[in-house]
Amino acid sequence: MFEDIKPNWQLDFEHYEKLLSERVFFTKTELRERLVIIYKKIYLYTTLTNSITELDSRSNIENFFNECKNNLIISYDLANVNYINASKQILRTAIESFFRLSLAISRYIEYKENKKKGIFSVTESLRDLKSMQDTHKVGRLTRFVIDYYEGTPVKSLFTNLYNLYSDFSSIVHVNTKDNFTPHKYLSDYIFVDKEVIQAHLAHLEVVINSIIQVIFYFSFNLDDERVEIKKRDLMEFESTLGDEHCLDLIQSYFETTRV
Repeated sequence: MFEDIKPNWQLDFEHYEKLLSERVFFTKTELRERLVIIYKKIYLYTTLTNSITELDSRSNIENFFNECKNNLIISYDLANVNYINASKQILRTAIESFFRLSLAISRYIEYKENKKKGIFSVTESLRDLKSMQDTHKVGRLTRFVIDYYEGTPVKSLFTNLYNLYSDFSSIVHVNTKDNFTPHKYLSDYIFVDKEVIQAHLAHLEVVINSIIQVIFYFSFNLDDERVEIKKRDLMEFESTLGDEHCLDLIQSYFETTRV
């Protein structure tokens, strides 16, 4: 008779399986169209810029690129199943990976330009870029990025990423009451707070929008390396940005500087 009594862990696991079948996926709600748009943008990043991974096999460009891509996908997936705080934490990591990728690309561009000028020694600027892309002191990394891209048409994009990174940091460190996960039990994840998910999807879209536009900026200095992105390739993407975007600003910046 006693063998028929299920242990508590088994009852709990069966409850977990039941909850899995009842779990809400936002792709099956009225938010599906918004999630489709964001997914297309993540896919655009992973395909439009694949040639960047072939720039320099001696650097970590490919690793940073792939890490950023994976973080974006995981953050998206966690958001879809209502793990919002976990999604924010991974999105923060995606921003950090992209900052490191940006510095690695800039280092390659600077090295390439130095060679054209007959400078073959390692400059202080190249040392700084390498040091910052590899640093464990993330605060120094993020501040360096903001300062390094001062005066460029993508400064505002990096500032957007920096501000979101700072906001997400408080969730990682859970140092205030507002940043604690509100759910007490697994069953709580069935309940949806539409304001919370919509705000987070807006943040996720800001991140991927900024990343794609920065990559467009880099492409102008890499067009002789088979990294060529034309504005016409981004027409559908551009149509989702509204008035606040930098694509025209970036293109006019290079048209002016190359005259």
